[in-house]
Amino acid sequence: MKFLTVLICCLALIACEDDTDDVTLNDEVLGDWSITNMGEFANADCSGDLDYTGWGLAVAFGITMDYTFNADGTADVSTTVFGMTDTETVSWEIDGDQLCIEGECATVDLSGDTFTIVASEDAYCEDDMGDEIDGVTMTECEAAGNDWYGAACYELTATKQ
Repeated sequence: MKFLTVLICCLALIACEDDTDDVTLNDEVLGDWSITNMGEFANADCSGDLDYTGWGLAVAFGITMDYTFNADGTADVSTTVFGMTDTETVSWEIDGDQLCIEGECATVDLSGDTFTIVASEDAYCEDDMGDEIDGVTMTECEAAGNDWYGAACYELTATKQ
């Protein structure tokens, strides 16, 4: 479940803030992209081997995520799970070499028709409704019957369609 949450977060993390500096990256990001791979680093500091097990499971269940980056600074994000597709519109920007979505930025490594993003996530506590609970330790979170998710780092690859 954590991987699916992170996958969705990462996918919602593919765009950001103010830009006029890097027109090239901005122009190259425009268009349709599909998430084609995702792995979790062995260590939360984005080091160690990548584990693609969660991605393999997502693919096996038919989970897909597609982005359409529009020139007006919006992106349509379509997520398909078990044959049902949900699409939402988010804002995006390029800030230097970072792609920012809804204010969450990550450095983009663009190579031809693919780009790779490495994104880290802080540890957090989540209640049974999926809401994040701030300001609690792992012990307090689990004692309250909630789920604790440790810090993690992911590498996400998207391919232009």
